[in-house]
Amino acid sequence: MGMGTQILLLPSSVEELSMGSHPTSAGLSSFNPALSIALEKGPYLTLNRGNWFGGVALTQIGYNLKINKGITHFGLKYFGLDDLEFRNNIPEDDPLSSFNAYGLLLNGGMSFKRSVHRYGFTFSYIQFGVYTENSKGLSLNIGYAMKLNNGLTLGFSMQNIGAMSEFYLKNPSLPRRISFGISKKIRFEQYQNEVFGSFELNSIISSYKLNFGNHFQWNRFNIYTGYSISENVTESSAGVGLKMDQYQITYGIRMGSQGLGLPSLLSLRILLP
Repeated sequence: MGMGTQILLLPSSVEELSMGSHPTSAGLSSFNPALSIALEKGPYLTLNRGNWFGGVALTQIGYNLKINKGITHFGLKYFGLDDLEFRNNIPEDDPLSSFNAYGLLLNGGMSFKRSVHRYGFTFSYIQFGVYTENSKGLSLNIGYAMKLNNGLTLGFSMQNIGAMSEFYLKNPSLPRRISFGISKKIRFEQYQNEVFGSFELNSIISSYKLNFGNHFQWNRFNIYTGYSISENVTESSAGVGLKMDQYQITYGIRMGSQGLGLPSLLSLRILLP
C-alpha cells in the first residue's frame, strides 16, 4: 500500500523520517509549509534518496530561496516500484512479463512571517500510475506556526486538499491530513535540544496518530529520534547528521512493529553561492 495517493503520506526528508511528521519542525522540505527555511546569503538545494516499505524507491529534490521577507520553495518527488510481475493463475517459474508503478509530485509554495506568526502554503501537481492506468490531480497544503520567546512553537497543518482524475473507472480520494503540534527548544552551553509532540488525523487511518520526536544538536553534529503510535501500529526511528560549512549530510531509518522492512533515507543539503 505504498503507492497510489498514499505517496502523499510518505516522508521526503531525513528529519521527517527519523523524528516523525510534526507541524512545528522547520526544514527545507518541512511537513508544515509555514516553516520552510532559507538564508539571506544564498539558496538551499536538498537531495534525498532512499526506500520505503515494500521496496518503494524515494527520490526528492528541493530548492529554497529567500525573497524579501518570504521564502519560496520548489520541489520534485518521485516514488517508484519496478519489480511487479504478470503471472498466470497456475504456478510457474518465470513471470510472463514485468511492469512498474510510480508516483510523481511537483510542488511550489511560499512561507512568510508576521511578528511571531508564520504562514505558508504549497500547491502540488500529482500523477501516479500502474501499468497502463494513471491519474492526475492538484492539491493544496496550508500551515501556520507561532514561535514564542521561551523556545515554544505551536503549529497546525492541513494537507492534501484537492482532487484526482479518474483511475480505472474511479476517482481516487486524496488522504486528507490534519495535524496539531507543540515543540520546546532548550539551550545549554554549546548544546541545543528540541522536543516535539503532535496529534494527527487522516482519512487513511481510522483512529488518531501520536508522534513524538527529539532533535539534539552539538556543534556540527545532529541526532534525531522519534516514536509514533496509531491503531495496532507503533514505529520508532533515528537519524544522524553532520554539517560541514555549506554542506550537510544526514541519514535516517525507521522500524515498524509490522516487520515489513526498514525504510531509510540519505540526504545532502547544499548552500549555493
